[in-house]
Amino acid sequence: MNVNVKTLMIQNPPVIAKNDKLISAFKKINEGGIGRIIVANDKIEGILTTRDLLSLAVTYCKDTCSQGDLYKISSSPVADYMTSNPVTIYEDDDVFNAINIMVTRNFGSLPVVDLNQRPVGIVTEREFLLLYKDLGEKYPVKAFMTTKVQTIYKEVKLEQAVKLMIKRGFRRLPVVDDDNKIIGIITAVNALKRLAKAVEKLDPDYFYNKSVKEVMTTNIITIDEMSSINRAAMEMIVKRIGSLLILNRDNTIKGIITERDLLIALHHLLFMERLK
Repeated sequence: MNVNVKTLMIQNPPVIAKNDKLISAFKKINEGGIGRIIVANDKIEGILTTRDLLSLAVTYCKDTCSQGDLYKISSSPVADYMTSNPVTIYEDDDVFNAINIMVTRNFGSLPVVDLNQRPVGIVTEREFLLLYKDLGEKYPVKAFMTTKVQTIYKEVKLEQAVKLMIKRGFRRLPVVDDDNKIIGIITAVNALKRLAKAVEKLDPDYFYNKSVKEVMTTNIITIDEMSSINRAAMEMIVKRIGSLLILNRDNTIKGIITERDLLIALHHLLFMERLK
């Protein structure tokens, strides 16, 4: 499979300058559903992610941020919180090189540059899932899903859920009721939208002291563990979601498969193809 990065990348991704205020980042972070912003002038200087911004909610203030705290956050320069000098990929590089970097270095995205190091796009895990349509169905979801799934109780406060996601490196947590049955899913995107609103309105109540059940997505998308990973990839692309749940008959959690899992599986498939 010979496909270059330019074919799959998201063109014209959100870009801000390192001297811009964080309020601009909060407004732009979810443009196009990317969850990342490139920091650049002419050349790339950094990247700011959903995780970076959510970390502010649980590290900037000890408990609940006040209106004054939110103002200070919104007025802070992007340079103070971005990841400087991120790894990039050339637009004409082979997609396998990009996937190899993302899997081996645990990156969720790569900014794409031209030969002059100017930013021309970005690739995330989701773009690479399109490659599954040209691959044979070799593996079931069961082969790559996670079975030890971290869940969270519906009454837990949103900021506690965010702390758990940041600590464990998760982007989502299935939500359970008193009987341990799945009733929804809370994602980093759900939380960031609330935090962005709080920062923009300078009103802590949009984010703090909200329970998970008030913010979670209740539309649970599932898949059978024996379905192919190709089908799982297409489901995520069509529905624009980052995970699928595998449930037991009693609606308790059996497993989860994420974009990350599918990227790892794709890396394996493409590597094996190259050995032929």
